[in-house]
Amino acid sequence: MNGGGRPYSQGMKNILLTAVLLVPMLALPRAQADDLTCSGTISGRSIDGNVQVRQGASCTLVNTRVDGDVKVSRGGSLILKNTQVEGNVESDDGFVRISVQGSVIDGNIEAQRGRDVLVGDTRVGGNIELERNTGALTVSRVTVDGNLKCERNARTPQGGSNRVGGNREGQCSRL
Repeated sequence: MNGGGRPYSQGMKNILLTAVLLVPMLALPRAQADDLTCSGTISGRSIDGNVQVRQGASCTLVNTRVDGDVKVSRGGSLILKNTQVEGNVESDDGFVRISVQGSVIDGNIEAQRGRDVLVGDTRVGGNIELERNTGALTVSRVTVDGNLKCERNARTPQGGSNRVGGNREGQCSRL
């Protein structure tokens, strides 16, 4: 019955029933991307989310597609071979190694305060930024749509035959 003492019509009852059933569904969590923690080798897979290389772990992605970012934690190592990353390749301070070969990175490669970095035969849709690293750095036969920037690294980056759409900056000015 409504406030006037008359019973609700069948149409009004259906609307109320539908509202009662649908409102709880609005509070349900939405489906999340399948983020992955990597330790070991992953080959021939498509990952709908981000990839995290945990502290001290080594991760190798071969012939893989990542529809997110790849992040390397302190003490971690990453090898990408013939892999496509829709987002960025990033590192925490203290990574051990990042190697990207024959791959496509739609975003940026950002490696800071770690050790060794090798980027070869790769296309980068954004920037490559190598800063304050202590190990060997090589950027060779890379197409970078954005900037190639290297600053305050302990060793001068090596390489060449790169195509850079933006600026070549700092220690990478001659690469």
